[in-house]
Amino acid sequence: MKKLLFSAILLSVSVVWAQTSGSTVYLDPSNPFSTDFSAALQKKDVPVTVTINPAKADYTATFAVAKRKGSVFQGITSQMTTGWYKSGAWDQATIQVVDNHTQNVVFSYTCKKGNNQGDSMTKSVAECLAKHWKEHMEK
Repeated sequence: MKKLLFSAILLSVSVVWAQTSGSTVYLDPSNPFSTDFSAALQKKDVPVTVTINPAKADYTATFAVAKRKGSVFQGITSQMTTGWYKSGAWDQATIQVVDNHTQNVVFSYTCKKGNNQGDSMTKSVAECLAKHWKEHMEK
């Protein structure tokens, strides 16, 4: 029983170690968000190497991105009723990381950032995803 438990612990440690020790992740170069996410991985020191060759990757990261520009009318209305200008603008991205060998989803997370001026928050959302993926890898 102890040997089986030790093997299970060793297997779970090796799976986590494989994901954190210089693994490669494929980011689709045709997805505009991939560039922001690649930069965020470097900024947050996430221990992965980005590749644009899916055959060379240990993992594949896919994204679903949504944006809302908000409105000046909503901003003015909120200013009058609450004292704060809130245009309702936000950027949101969801990442799903799949192990290419097992086809198991190893990480999934959604970040949503609001912005009262309606400016793009894409960089901030990408950094949020990278930070949370790194935290997940370190567990």
